[in-house]
Amino acid sequence: MQPDYTLGRLTRRRRDGSTYWSFCIVWRDSDGRRRRCSLGTTDKVTADALARQVWASLSAERPLDTVGDIVEAYLDSLNGERQERRKREAWAAAKPYWGRLKPATIDEAVSLAYPAWRKRAANTIRQELSLVRTALNWAAAGKRLDDVPKITLPPMQETSVGHLSKDEFRRLLDGCERPHVKLFAMLGVTTGGRKSALLQAKWDQVDFQRGLFNLNPEGRKQNSKHRATVPLNDLILNALREAKQAALTDYVIEHNGKPLLDIKKGFAAAAKRANLKAHPHMLRHSAAVWMAEDRVPMAEIASFLGHRDISVTARVYARFNPDYLRGAAESLCW
Repeated sequence: MQPDYTLGRLTRRRRDGSTYWSFCIVWRDSDGRRRRCSLGTTDKVTADALARQVWASLSAERPLDTVGDIVEAYLDSLNGERQERRKREAWAAAKPYWGRLKPATIDEAVSLAYPAWRKRAANTIRQELSLVRTALNWAAAGKRLDDVPKITLPPMQETSVGHLSKDEFRRLLDGCERPHVKLFAMLGVTTGGRKSALLQAKWDQVDFQRGLFNLNPEGRKQNSKHRATVPLNDLILNALREAKQAALTDYVIEHNGKPLLDIKKGFAAAAKRANLKAHPHMLRHSAAVWMAEDRVPMAEIASFLGHRDISVTARVYARFNPDYLRGAAESLCW
């Protein structure tokens, strides 16, 4: 997280005409004026520590005149919690619209006009408006805002799930003339991995002895696109063993002795030969739908896909499980 201040040097003159300096923190106030505050030390390590303390004190005291002031103070209060990076990304998109607005000027029409200004999917809009609403509620809870304006979120859209049936998938495999495209398609439905995870995967992520595929390579920090470690069935294990014997690189998916940055063209060509409208991400959806149709519990599907929130899994895929809520329905007899 980048602080809203920088370290500088503050030079002052003594009565005898000599000068001395110390580190200071430098920032701009809500009016854009440059401000400085001496830290009273010439030691860089000490200055860094003092700067954090002084800035925390100034942040707690600085007035929250605008929505931008409130949201940024709220984000500073998170202190590196898991969702902070994602919230800051949402705020970077929302700030041009909300940053200079004063809470007292916000009515329902302001938030209702935001989707037309932002021109993004409803789920993205909801995430960004939820951040603004959360920050306003945080300020009110801390008695730094008297009245919380109403922030109206657009309704949750019904999620469409583009996926392939098993018959369609077999047609797709028949249309895969290149071995690397066929292996990618098979991995897509047997691991539920995203395109980027599969194209970046190396052979050291495949545990042939235990039949496991760690989709998160060593050194990659998990983020909102969580990558799971998934078991491999015999069908894909056999395909991987054959591919490993012919491998020329460290990458699971390779072509002409090189890793691939994208597989969009090869996949599109295979789909065209199979007379299908399909794209690579449909393999992940297909994996989830097939599991749901086979009555796999939502919690297991969520773990397989790397979902941290099972409600997301249930909202998208529960409709494909013929037994989902069946027990609840059976209790409604008289």
